Amino acid sequence: MILPRLLRALVAVLAVGVIAAAVGRRARAGAVTAPRAEAVAADDEPAPGRARRVRGPHVLVAAVLAVAVVLGVGAGGTFALWRDAVTGTVRMPVGVTIFGAGTVGSPTYATTNAVLDANRNRGSVTYSFGPAQATALYNSNSSAGGSVAIPMQVTSLQQGHRGLAYTVAPSISGGVFGSSTVTLYKVTSAAACTTSTTSTAASSSTPWSSAYTASTTPSTEYWCLVAKYVPTKWSHTDTASVTATGPGTSGSLSASSTWTATSAITFDPALEPTHTVTFTFTTFRPGTTP
Repeated sequence: MILPRLLRALVAVLAVGVIAAAVGRRARAGAVTAPRAEAVAADDEPAPGRARRVRGPHVLVAAVLAVAVVLGVGAGGTFALWRDAVTGTVRMPVGVTIFGAGTVGSPTYATTNAVLDANRNRGSVTYSFGPAQATALYNSNSSAGGSVAIPMQVTSLQQGHRGLAYTVAPSISGGVFGSSTVTLYKVTSAAACTTSTTSTAASSSTPWSSAYTASTTPSTEYWCLVAKYVPTKWSHTDTASVTATGPGTSGSLSASSTWTATSAITFDPALEPTHTVTFTFTTFRPGTTP
């Protein structure tokens, strides 16, 4: 199909060339016989004794139409001899980064990123606790002690070819929590956050690898801060003795007294300071470590 069309195109071009040459010769002949010939409108008849000057654009239009007819343009024809189609897959080079942490069901989301270097970004979210849980943890300073479990949620999304990892770091100073044993656990759900959890203690997670993803479904992970308070108490015994010598020959007299006391360090839960857990996330490129 292509070869016949090319041949017809060549024939048309040659034909147009011949026509153009003939028209040109005729125009020149007219110019000689009528040197004062004037241009007239295409719709007007020339005045007697005047020759019509042929305009170049008419030749060009005729040539284009001739080629179009030969090649089949018009009446459903096409001038193109081939069509090229290019297909591909749209990929997000970086994509969206979402990171929220804190209260289960309503985490706080990071609003700013601090650029570390050309390959990674970092941001953080801080969760506060302490005063609301201090009374249960203190347990009236009972010898049995007290314990609390605080569930936390992390929601994240990383699109494109970057991964996302984060660390969890508690900051505790003073009060009942400051005198307790505090451990962080990564648990399977908020309901799994109990003071008797058997999960493994942890302090970091990598919910998104650097493998390319266009997912729009965030990842949700749960953490559990368990604090166990054992009151500090101690007992001590004191004995007082006295010896005296009486007048005359009655000899000496002695006496003693013993008593036992119990002491304890006490706290006022109403004065518990605020403590924090900081969730710091980092995005990383393929080939780098978080």
